[in-house]
Amino acid sequence: MKTINKYFLIAAAALTLTACVDDLNTKPLDEHSATAFDQNQMFTKCYQTLALTGQQGPAGDGDIDDLDEGTSAFYRLMWELNEFPTDEGWWIWNDVGLADIRVMNWNGQNDLVKGLYYRFNIDIKLCNHFLANAGSDAESEKQKAEVRFIRALNYYYLLDLFYVAPFSIRESTDYPHFYTRPELYDWLVNTELPELLTLLPVQRVNKYRVDQTAANLLLARLYLNAEIYTSPNGVDKGTAQWDKALEYANKALASDYKLYEQPTTAYLKDADGKDIDTVVYTAYQKLFMADNDINGAENEAVLMIYQDGKYCQSYGVVQFLIAATRDANMVPWGVSTQWKCFRTSPEMVYKFFEKSKAANIKADEYEMPALAQDDRAILCSYTDSTTSNWKLKGGQTADFYDCWACPKFSAVYSTAEHPSKSVGSSSEWADTDVPLMRIAEAYLIKAEAAFRSTEDKATAAAAINILRTRANAKLITAEDINEDFLIDEWCREFWGEGRRRSDLIRFDRFAGPAADANKYAWEGRGGKDTYTSVDAKWNWYPVPSADKMANPNFKKDIVDKPGAMDGGDGYGYGSN
Repeated sequence: MKTINKYFLIAAAALTLTACVDDLNTKPLDEHSATAFDQNQMFTKCYQTLALTGQQGPAGDGDIDDLDEGTSAFYRLMWELNEFPTDEGWWIWNDVGLADIRVMNWNGQNDLVKGLYYRFNIDIKLCNHFLANAGSDAESEKQKAEVRFIRALNYYYLLDLFYVAPFSIRESTDYPHFYTRPELYDWLVNTELPELLTLLPVQRVNKYRVDQTAANLLLARLYLNAEIYTSPNGVDKGTAQWDKALEYANKALASDYKLYEQPTTAYLKDADGKDIDTVVYTAYQKLFMADNDINGAENEAVLMIYQDGKYCQSYGVVQFLIAATRDANMVPWGVSTQWKCFRTSPEMVYKFFEKSKAANIKADEYEMPALAQDDRAILCSYTDSTTSNWKLKGGQTADFYDCWACPKFSAVYSTAEHPSKSVGSSSEWADTDVPLMRIAEAYLIKAEAAFRSTEDKATAAAAINILRTRANAKLITAEDINEDFLIDEWCREFWGEGRRRSDLIRFDRFAGPAADANKYAWEGRGGKDTYTSVDAKWNWYPVPSADKMANPNFKKDIVDKPGAMDGGDGYGYGSN
């Protein structure tokens, strides 16, 4: 079984608390071995599991042993397993485990699969530990509701990424039993989240804490994917809940969260104070800039992951999103770090440009939106370096320049005079918070659910046009609405935000017989011009082999009662 380090310590300026917990293993917490419980410290730790990886910051004494700490973060692992096997981009480095994720050839021994599985489970254990020890006064009850949401969020990702998952909502020394995907879905939508809607505050206490809108938006997301999550065997569709998805999307939209719509023009001046250059930061771009906690963009973020270059350093959240997508010759991005290891795919570029015209476009991320006539095209096909011009070649190669750069996230402040003048709290670490949930999602859920439930294309077009207006993109009509347009619009609005795999699966574009009928191809499926049939089991990840063997309940709950899948989760029991 995976060993989890004994002590945790975090520094979070947002909540100014620290936390430590004793003896957390994959086996549940021993309530008699815990150190003195500090409720506020532990409350902060439950939130900061979304961002930090261990005791000492970016490296040293990580939560999960035997895994590179920088790659053990909740957000980074979730992002990688939702992005790497899709058409949005290509990670060119051959880190341990990544090659098999890119080409959809993983198994239960894969380091990233194991890391994500154990990350979710240790975070759930931390939440259970808090809930078992917190007080019962009014403030404690508020904290417990929020921690239950963080736990529900981890269970949602387990549900989405794995077909079966260990389930425990009590602190116990017993091995947890396993829930199938339909069972976990039922608990979330019929028990836990409806109850939390009666317990969470109507409005969040501060910008980094959750409220009822977060629960409504998560319910809308779950109902949108109901056909997938209630499937009896992982292949056939389950029961659709389009009306429910629409209902909860509308509830989220009725909240105080609003799309951010205010662009900013930055001026670079000469020694005499004369303007010599300007840069326009679009409203969409400012959602992902270093001051997105104070520039107004925070009012769109239903749940933000706190980041700070001085107090919250991690390779597992915004730092890797920024560093991975840049080389040293690109326009200033606010910090010095550049890894140049993740680029777009040609399929991603073609969501914004006609294939026949894209190859001739040369622009950086500030120029590209105007050329695309869509502010969401924060892409770069050109730098000042004569050796750094991107191609639209694609293919399974280790070349950063085989497709355009995708610098969506930036450490630049929109309040700075100019990108080259931007200074954050650190020259190396970014201050940019990550919007894990945005109210923009509710508009696309509303559009898709309206289209699928009653073919209400007018409602769908109206909801999408609200997003396209903010993006300065051409407005659409009801006649434009179809499945191809919808899946592309999900990409245009949310590319690079860690959800593409889930959307492709819902649209039958990822794996299995239905996806074979759509013949939706990209680099990881054998090449951008070649479609490769992929078995349905690749629509989820396997329970790690070690956990299958170590937890006797896996065989009892899953293997002895298998559905259509070998080993209960589509992968051989114990061998994969």
